[in-house]
Amino acid sequence: MEIKQQKEAEDRESKVKKTVFFRLLKYSFPYFHLMIVAILIVITLTYLTLMPPQIVRKAINTYILSQELSAADKLAGISRQALLFLIVSGGIFLFEYLSIFVTTYIGGKIVYDIRRQLYDHILRLPMSFFDKHPSGQITTRITSDTQNVQEFFTSVITSIINDVFLLTGVIIMMWSISSRLFLDIIYVFPLIIIAMVVFRYFDIKAYRAVRAGIAKINAYIAENLAGMPVTKLFNAEEFKRKEFDKVNRELYKSRMNQLYVFGIFRPLINFLYYLTMSLIIWFGSKYILNKVLNFGDLFAFVSYIDTFMRPIEDLSEKYDIIQNTTASAEKIFALLDEPTEEIHTQGNVSEIKEGKIEFKNVWFTYDNERWILKDVNLKFHPGELVAIVGETGAGKTTIMNLINGMYRAQQGSILIDDVPLEMYDLQMLRKQVSAVPQDVVLFSGTLLDNIRLFHEEYSESDVYKALEKVQALDIIERLPKGVYTEIVERGKGISAGERQLIALARSVLFGAKIFILDEATSNIDVETEHRIQKAVRELSKENTVIMIAHRLSTVVEADRIIVVADGQIAEEGKHLELLRKRGAYYRLYEIQFAKEGIA
Repeated sequence: MEIKQQKEAEDRESKVKKTVFFRLLKYSFPYFHLMIVAILIVITLTYLTLMPPQIVRKAINTYILSQELSAADKLAGISRQALLFLIVSGGIFLFEYLSIFVTTYIGGKIVYDIRRQLYDHILRLPMSFFDKHPSGQITTRITSDTQNVQEFFTSVITSIINDVFLLTGVIIMMWSISSRLFLDIIYVFPLIIIAMVVFRYFDIKAYRAVRAGIAKINAYIAENLAGMPVTKLFNAEEFKRKEFDKVNRELYKSRMNQLYVFGIFRPLINFLYYLTMSLIIWFGSKYILNKVLNFGDLFAFVSYIDTFMRPIEDLSEKYDIIQNTTASAEKIFALLDEPTEEIHTQGNVSEIKEGKIEFKNVWFTYDNERWILKDVNLKFHPGELVAIVGETGAGKTTIMNLINGMYRAQQGSILIDDVPLEMYDLQMLRKQVSAVPQDVVLFSGTLLDNIRLFHEEYSESDVYKALEKVQALDIIERLPKGVYTEIVERGKGISAGERQLIALARSVLFGAKIFILDEATSNIDVETEHRIQKAVRELSKENTVIMIAHRLSTVVEADRIIVVADGQIAEEGKHLELLRKRGAYYRLYEIQFAKEGIA
């Protein structure tokens, strides 16, 4: 029973690999004409590669060993053969260059297409995908895995054709030189085939372990480089060093296992090569002594055996590349098969006119196990500054993520201007629903680029107006180059408060109707906090503004405070009203200000 199940599993795996392989080949269709050119070059190269032993054979048999020709005739004949040898060598050089050039061009273009499609697809994936997949793993798909695919198109396809033609040609040439000598050594060839089959089995296992190790170490490095400030702050370098060493050692062991496989295979092939040469010398010498074979024939035969072994070794290496490519392509196509967000919906509503929001019996979970929001009913109106407070994990940020369409509620409905959220064009929705997170991401470029997010249709004067509206113009102008200040990786050198103001100015520039600030004033100085609060109050006169806050001191002036507890709406009202109720808000207030009093 187990053997049958194993056989079925192997059959399924074989079918998957074939599907992946043919799917990968489709990327070469636009360059089919170049593939034909590459194959013709390879065939010509194969023919030229088979010529040198025949040239030397003729030089030995016809001229060097001739008893009839004079010394001058021998020298003339040898010179002609030497010149022909030189011309053929030049042809081999030229066609090898053309083969490398054409195949490298094809491989580069195909991988360019795959990477572009892959990144375009990633941009359209929902946020839930990024919650489950580490950035290091995604980076590996775009860089390392596509590099393996490039190696396949660059060196494998034409090389396999070359190897097959070369092996066929060598066998024909050896048979034509001496069928008897060929039959004397033919039983070595099945041993070579058996060696390759055994190598194939162990190489697959070793390779899979290596790829798993590479993905693991890439994910580890990406995560820990991003968390380097925390590592240094808490003196965790020694722990992280040991942790990395463990991951690194696993990859090292996998690499070593792969090397052991190659370490056994290569000497085995060499042994079979020397065994073949010994047999050729033994039988060939007997045939020469018996005048059945000429010395030139033996020389050509030995040369062809050497030529025969090269594609055998090359095919084993190319098989390893095919395994790499297949495994990488499986991962690439798995990523490409991930369902994307439905950007353009049936309703295709593209404009938020007022900014009124309503939650009706909304339930939401990230993992289908624990409900983050439970039967939530809420309303937000333009011209009103609303604050959402609650303990960590209560569901505050989730409300923001549902309003801007980053996630979809499993139950209930969310309406904007009385239109279901699902009816909106997601791109237009997110342009008009602005979220200012606690940790604002800035990209490499200038501040001007980061405020208008590389949208050239917004002029510099538009950017200045947006900065002025959020009380940030004077702060930005104090910087060495103003809006042309260069941003390094992730906005290093720009304070948390400046980042918040930049994000707020970006929202104003893009004409947002709904503003959501998620802990926007939690890690900034008092002056910047005052600026943001003043800007937010001004924006709330015409727009819907929602402040998600942990510090209650930042929301006391809000028109309405919503208290979220355990995924439900516990209370609503103004600051003093909620304090008088002595409910959930009062307990939060009492705990927080008691801590601040102790501090």
